[in-house]
Amino acid sequence: MKISWPSSKRCSTASAAALLFLSCTPLWAAPAPAESVLEKDIRTRQKGSAFEPLLKRWGTLYGADAVHPLVRMASNRALPDHERYIALMGAAKLGGPATAPLLEKFFKDPSWMLRSATLRAYTAFGLAGATRLKAETVLPLLKDPALVVRMEAVEAVARLRPAGAVEALLSALERRENYHAGRAQWVPQRILQALRQLKATNAASRLLPLLDHKQDPSLQEQTLATLEAITGTRRGLGLPLPERIREWKVALRR
Repeated sequence: MKISWPSSKRCSTASAAALLFLSCTPLWAAPAPAESVLEKDIRTRQKGSAFEPLLKRWGTLYGADAVHPLVRMASNRALPDHERYIALMGAAKLGGPATAPLLEKFFKDPSWMLRSATLRAYTAFGLAGATRLKAETVLPLLKDPALVVRMEAVEAVARLRPAGAVEALLSALERRENYHAGRAQWVPQRILQALRQLKATNAASRLLPLLDHKQDPSLQEQTLATLEAITGTRRGLGLPLPERIREWKVALRR
């Protein structure tokens, strides 16, 4: 398995499917390693190499006993962010959903990389690992200063469905920082997809402003697709985009 590094321009392509978590500790596992041992493993790892071999080695040597040292390493802000990121993802991978309470504090970490990693881990845990996840924990990250974190937050909200998810997504859809020169910057597109996933049938009227984004026909098309999906209604089938938009505007303003 190879986990690509997060980018401030676009979200990492690692999916929840790439994070199938281990939960067992081998009977022959060595005692829990010191953070210094784990730091050395990470630093001597060849740059850009796959994460899986290192993880497999930790799993064989230490199993879940490596979780707490890895979390402490991830908490050490004196270390480079990319090393803390590997430590956090390693802890999540080796410990599985049981690590959720240990990782919750990283939602507020100063490093966008750690906030993003925590969202990715929780999303991979799924509902079973999100039992302690409260709306006030994850929903504020839809307003995070870092674009990549906002993108991860949309994925997490759609998957974990905390209370108030639809309203929070609609509010984020209207925020200026998710647009540039009238064009959507990844987050609105993901929110539209999330609304379809959540079957947000009462959200239709809130999508009306997106139909005025003439500089972004792709966003308009995606908005129409979302309206059709959540309402179960198709309007202006076969008509040019401007006419389809006109028909939907009339219907939404009734």
